[in-house]
Amino acid sequence: MQGITDYLFREYLTALGGVDVCVSVYARVSSTALPGHALVRACKEMEHGGHTRHGVPVVFQLLGGTAELVAETARRAVLAGATGIDLNFGCPVSRVNNRDGGAALLRDPARIRGIVRATRCAVPESVPVSAKLRTGWVSAEDAVDLALAAEDGGASYVVMHGRTREQLYSGRADWGVIGRVRESLSIPVVANGDIRTLDDLERCAKLSGCGRFMIGRGALARPELFRVLSGLEDGWWSASQRLEWLCSYGEFCRERGVTERGVVGRVKGILRYMSEADEDIASVFLKERCCDEWDDLRAGLMKYTCR
Repeated sequence: MQGITDYLFREYLTALGGVDVCVSVYARVSSTALPGHALVRACKEMEHGGHTRHGVPVVFQLLGGTAELVAETARRAVLAGATGIDLNFGCPVSRVNNRDGGAALLRDPARIRGIVRATRCAVPESVPVSAKLRTGWVSAEDAVDLALAAEDGGASYVVMHGRTREQLYSGRADWGVIGRVRESLSIPVVANGDIRTLDDLERCAKLSGCGRFMIGRGALARPELFRVLSGLEDGWWSASQRLEWLCSYGEFCRERGVTERGVVGRVKGILRYMSEADEDIASVFLKERCCDEWDDLRAGLMKYTCR
């Protein structure tokens, strides 16, 4: 999601409707607390009351392993306009984990408790503090203990991705494990992982018992996903409609001052996710992925929007 789902993507996606809350891509806290101006750059919705231009609140996500620095950054983020703080203990990327961030904290529930507690104490009670978790580092047997640590630290709610760190994004998310977590906590649990269709949503709700759901990659593959899941739309878009939406998004980014390289990178990143869910788009991706100029890429994609 890094480099793709920034404030421009959130603005364009929430224009479609069906989204209740967004979460920013994480800001990494390492050797020092981040200044307010850097936080606003990471989450420009802070300039608009912490909401997208379409009124959807955006929770600001932080990642780091030092409780005091994360907490101080959270305090500054709220002063800068953040409406909520989410603490990332789920990112499985090695370059993040090797620097004491993301899923690396899953190996020590006490540290998760400490970071959540310090953050909870640093921001007003009216500001929700949540924790994004995986089911464990190696074993999902740790899922309940990890979630209880976040709850004990004062988390307002927990978001649980149904995979361990070792799984990365392989296999299937285990919604049953999320259900065991939900049964063990007194705070809300948000289910995350592999929700790509209405059937997925219904099965996840049944197995997890959750009434709240977070979706990431599925919405890149199908921008209309939130509309379908919320009942605003009856069926899926065609490949042509998705490509047309993607070209329109690319133009939107260029109009907002994104460099040509940046526009091409964003569009190709989303196109790759779309190709995983649609065979027609997969063939388009193979043909057009070498385009380095936005006008050429846009023209190549638009050839397939009238079929």
